[in-house]
Amino acid sequence: MNSGAPRAAVAVLARGLGSGDPRVLLGKRREDPRDPWSGHLALPGGRRDESDGDLLDTAIRELQEEAGLAVDRTRACGPLPDVVAGRVTGRDTRVRPWLIEANPGDEPGFGDGEMVSWEWFPLRDLDRADLKVRVRPGEGWDLPGVRRPQGTLWGMTLNLLQSVWDGPLVDRSRWWLDYDGTMYPASHVLTEAVDRRITEWVASSRGIPWDEADALRTRLYRDHGNTLRGMMRESDADPHAYLDYVFDLPHDHMPLPDPRLETFLRATLQPVSVFTNARADYVARGLEAMGIRDLVGTIHDIESFGWSAKPDPGVYRSVLEREGVVGEVVAFVDDRVDNLVPARTLGMETILVDEGGRHAWREEGMTDVDALAPYGFKVRRAGDLLWLAHPRLGTDLVGESPSSGN
Repeated sequence: MNSGAPRAAVAVLARGLGSGDPRVLLGKRREDPRDPWSGHLALPGGRRDESDGDLLDTAIRELQEEAGLAVDRTRACGPLPDVVAGRVTGRDTRVRPWLIEANPGDEPGFGDGEMVSWEWFPLRDLDRADLKVRVRPGEGWDLPGVRRPQGTLWGMTLNLLQSVWDGPLVDRSRWWLDYDGTMYPASHVLTEAVDRRITEWVASSRGIPWDEADALRTRLYRDHGNTLRGMMRESDADPHAYLDYVFDLPHDHMPLPDPRLETFLRATLQPVSVFTNARADYVARGLEAMGIRDLVGTIHDIESFGWSAKPDPGVYRSVLEREGVVGEVVAFVDDRVDNLVPARTLGMETILVDEGGRHAWREEGMTDVDALAPYGFKVRRAGDLLWLAHPRLGTDLVGESPSSGN
């Protein structure tokens, strides 16, 4: 760890993300005259140990030590902007907050005894005027606070939670979404159906058995980012014939409507673009089935790139040029880590859709997630973009009827 890196982390363990009542785990530190934060309300956290691989390890270790909760790295949604602690001690310490999704059964204990009580703090209470107080911890200090049953929430912890509540976690003016496995779940029947059609095409065009064709499809996808692109590079495959066959699927294979995704799209000011390795007519058909075609703007598809495909960096630059924007204003959402890497390099905010919770924030070749990770946030499904992209974790939009157009 270099001298400029943060030296501490806290776990923002949240339940009810995407609901109308999101809450975070908040504890009261035990009274101890040797502790400068004695009796304060705080998030689980502490200084980084030499044994911690990165600051996510720190947040998870502290959560287990203080609250007795064992949390897997795959449950982390993402790091929040660093905050500085030190008003009490006079020695500034940079702190990395990690947003972590709680499971329904998560209930805190008292671990190593640093915390004497716990509360699932309703973030909506930050808006309650009747709970607002002033805190004067020292001469000349007059700070905002929020009254709680176990004390007063103030200082770094209040400022952190207020920033999570007041603004979107991802604040970008343009959104690009992948389609397959992103706008609908990777576990949907459509995923298997498309893979099966691709294998059938590979077997027929190469004149090889099914098992061999399926292995070849997997290799081409891995090596080239797209099976069609791989076949075109390694043989003389006709892309139109390939796509006509692969996407000749019955209507009952199309995805179903997703009300939360629809609400996200309706609340997003700029039309969302789809950036896909599939073909536009197939994507449009799926969006129609989901009832959201009118909420999506341009479909940037593989045909429009001359059959180049993600993760070729050139196609990302091409989309930036088409839309007349720079990467720093774009949030890009995909279900493949490889496809996020070029976007991150170009300055985009990157969000991984990880339905099965397979990714643990330390991808192959990474030794420290505190370095530039391929993705800035990780969600389970596209509907989670609702709480990621809108203030108050999207609670102001929860429960709205998608058909109302609000």
